[in-house]
Amino acid sequence: MELQRILAKDSRSAMEQVHNTFGKDALVVSNKRARNKTELIVAVDLKADLEHALDDMQLEGEHIKEPTSEVCEEFNQVMESKIFKTSPDFFANENTPPSFLSDSNSDVMDDNRADDKRDQLHAREIVDLVKQELAVMRRELTLSDRLSSVGGEITNEAMQPFADALSHSGLSISLQVMVADLINQSRETEDAIGTISTILGNNISNVNILDDMQDVHVLSGRSGSGKTVTCARLARQKALEYGENAVAVISFKDSRFGAWSQIQILCSQAGVDTFRAKNNDELKNILEELSDRRLVIIDTSGSDAASSIKSLSNLLPEASYHLVLPADSSEGGVRSSISASQDVWESIIITRLDGDVQPWPIINVLVDQDIPVSLITNSPSLTKNAEATTGVSLIDQSLRDLPMGFV
Repeated sequence: MELQRILAKDSRSAMEQVHNTFGKDALVVSNKRARNKTELIVAVDLKADLEHALDDMQLEGEHIKEPTSEVCEEFNQVMESKIFKTSPDFFANENTPPSFLSDSNSDVMDDNRADDKRDQLHAREIVDLVKQELAVMRRELTLSDRLSSVGGEITNEAMQPFADALSHSGLSISLQVMVADLINQSRETEDAIGTISTILGNNISNVNILDDMQDVHVLSGRSGSGKTVTCARLARQKALEYGENAVAVISFKDSRFGAWSQIQILCSQAGVDTFRAKNNDELKNILEELSDRRLVIIDTSGSDAASSIKSLSNLLPEASYHLVLPADSSEGGVRSSISASQDVWESIIITRLDGDVQPWPIINVLVDQDIPVSLITNSPSLTKNAEATTGVSLIDQSLRDLPMGFV
């Protein structure tokens, strides 16, 4: 089943539109007035249309293994088998080498299998992320319907532009309702910013890891989160404080093309030593060699991050683990990254926090999660230091960065 939104001038027109578009089997789950129109939320069975549409999306000439079992009955199954190709049958078929391949091609086959495994893991992560996003959207829709009768209306006309800016910012429905009274009680935008920052920010814990950053620190995050640059940035900051021979960076299990070269270049610019560990045994040996270093930062692979953190937490239970999240992360992505290794995170580091991006999806999650925020970065330059932050200052900055066209 899937939810669809219909807008029409009245209920009769809306129902006609539902019947014409989705048929008489469509189930109306919500009926209310919105912007002087009738809004219907309809639950429909999109299985048949979805199968047909996904078949049309396949590239011409691409071989797709037809399912031998009964037709997928769930949206998630259709999505995985048709778009992301992450169904077990597909991988079992794709990973079986043809019998006519000679032994001379075995090395090539091993490399191809490694590449295929990385692609499979990446596809798996995308599937999980899409599922999380769907869950967030459904929850927000449900909350919107339930809270519409509770309140949350802005009665202070002078503060309406500020409220409109918040509604477009990505702040969750539940938090919008929570701050509505605070906005109504404020005389000026500055008052509202101060009050909201204090009340919401006090619900987000924080820790300053820069004050006494020693021993082993592990940074984890999805590919493209800015994790490797953050490792080099922190190494540079602490090398200036401790001395370059007191800090080292280790790349752990990152077999992506160009990943090792990237971290070597970054750490060379930072003036610190770089090491590479392909497995747990190599990492253990390197750490023994670096036992006299005051600080060792481990950069993990962005692919299958959960597996890497689980392996490391068993090998290095005394290490400090930090989750790196870009400021433009989606709420579903944040919740997925946190839940993958819920009990190990010492802090969250937010990257790419410039004036064009407000981290409201991250804030939505941190308000109800007991994981402290520690650092933010707002520049791609390696020479720009990471800065300690708190929940109050994070929300205050985000509110002040709201589009001025609204405020």
